[in-house]
Amino acid sequence: MFVAIEHEIHDPARFQECAEQVFPLPAGLHVHQFFPATDLSKAVCLYETESIDQLRDYLDRALGESSTQYYFPVAEDHAIGLPTRQFA
Repeated sequence: MFVAIEHEIHDPARFQECAEQVFPLPAGLHVHQFFPATDLSKAVCLYETESIDQLRDYLDRALGESSTQYYFPVAEDHAIGLPTRQFA
């Protein structure tokens, strides 16, 4: 499934440090896109995952208090520009 995430970034420097440490991602997670705002106050990501809970558990722990994440499953039938799936 595709999951979009909006990151509300509280500490841009700490967020960047934490974000670099999430890689390599565990099996079953793949990031397709990352779009940070020019002022680094927000970012939007597109992930592919087996479950939204798996993604949430991993990223919330890894990013800590540097940001707050808002997750939502993508309505694939209505989306435009989804990338090629990495998982069958």
